Amino acid sequence: MEKQFITLDEILTKDNAALATVKQSEFESDKVGLIPFTAISHDEYKAAKKSSMSFVKQKGGRMAPEMDDDKLMVLVIIAAVDKDTRSDFTFASKKLFDKLKAAGLEVNTAEGAVKALLSPGEIHNFAIEVQDTSGFGPKTAAEDAEEIKNS
Repeated sequence: MEKQFITLDEILTKDNAALATVKQSEFESDKVGLIPFTAISHDEYKAAKKSSMSFVKQKGGRMAPEMDDDKLMVLVIIAAVDKDTRSDFTFASKKLFDKLKAAGLEVNTAEGAVKALLSPGEIHNFAIEVQDTSGFGPKTAAEDAEEIKNS
C-alpha cells in the first residue's frame, strides 16, 4: 500500500479557521472538579522548559544543565489552563491565593496553587494529558509497526 502524502495545494485550500484550530480538553480533579485546558504551543512549551532548567556545578567546576521535571509539569499545567477561554479559572489568581491562605495553606504563586489543589499523581497525569493534547502523545501502533519493519 503506497502512502498518500499531503500536498501544498491541499494545505492552501484548507479553511483558515481549521488551520488555526487548537485542541481543548478537560482534566477531572478529585478536589477541584473539571478543569478545562487548551493545548500549548511550541513556544509555550519551550518557555516552560527554559523556566524549569538550572545549572549545577559538576566535578571539575564545570556547570551542567539540569531539568526539574516536577516544575516543568506544573508550568505546563499552568500554561494550558491559563490559555483556555471556556472558564475564568486560573491557578494565578490573587483571590485563589487568599482563599487557600484562609484554609491554612501558605500559597503565593500559581505553582503553589497547583501543588495545593492537585495531588502529586494528579499533577503527573494532568501534565501528561496536556502534553498528549499538545501533540506529544505516544506514537500510533502504525508508526511503531513501521519503525520495527524498517529496523
